[in-house]
Amino acid sequence: MIITVISFKGGVGKSTLSQNLAVTFAHNKREVCILDADKNESSSIWERFRDEDLPTVPVFHVSEQGDISKTINNLAEKYEIVIVDCPPAIENVTSRAVMKSDISLIPVSTTGGGDIWATEKFLEHIELLRSKLDAVIPCYFVVNRYESNVNMHKAYLEALKEHQKVYNVGMISTVMAKRNAYGEANANGRGVIEWDNPKAKKEAKAIANEVFDVALKLIS
Repeated sequence: MIITVISFKGGVGKSTLSQNLAVTFAHNKREVCILDADKNESSSIWERFRDEDLPTVPVFHVSEQGDISKTINNLAEKYEIVIVDCPPAIENVTSRAVMKSDISLIPVSTTGGGDIWATEKFLEHIELLRSKLDAVIPCYFVVNRYESNVNMHKAYLEALKEHQKVYNVGMISTVMAKRNAYGEANANGRGVIEWDNPKAKKEAKAIANEVFDVALKLIS
């Protein structure tokens, strides 16, 4: 199973989502690894802080000049799940990763600003890629930093629902709320299911289970 985590911009939670999915899968006894394709190497740095007594989550890095398609193929032979943490832009490496994936996840932050327009521009590129390859390319939004008591966040969700219709994009039903636990766990080389926030743990488990089930149906 190959899962890519993609976005047009940085700071929306790509690495956080990649790491928490991987950790949750690892605790479920699945052979999982992360392919860090981002030049910032956030997931690679995260791995260095991970304690040896925790479930192993290997992180491999591929440079901008590297052959990401070949690397994904090699890792897929060794691991049940390969999660590709892509660069925050539409680059050749991202397009090639998306073409190899069974499902692509698009984390979106509901904090406002120009994020909604950046998301729309990103989806337009996905549409071009679908047309070029004559392929479906399954994509799903994952909402991040959501606050249910903030009207702007609710409005953002409604805007995403419109994007779902126009661009044929799904949505993972569980949202990642705005919680300090995600940053705290990350700084310690952990996922939130290894941290002390019950709500964050519940979120991470629900998202991982849903992503796995959706991807499995797509593969079948």
